[in-house]
Amino acid sequence: MAKKIIIGQSEWTIKDADAEAVVSKLRDALTQRATVELPLADAEGRAVSVFVNGATVPSLVLDLDEGPRPSEMS
Repeated sequence: MAKKIIIGQSEWTIKDADAEAVVSKLRDALTQRATVELPLADAEGRAVSVFVNGATVPSLVLDLDEGPRPSEMS
């Protein structure tokens, strides 16, 4: 499973090489209520830039695929 981010109702993929930077930028955006630009990929794998306003984002889910899910065995 790939690393993913869900912002509101939109789902994006995070390249492994960009994951650490994306997490850092998101943390900054949410704690400082700032806008950041994230290098992500759409459902077809095309590179896109997504802008996130940490002051207004309705919800954000970050799935870094770090181990089995509760319903999965390792």
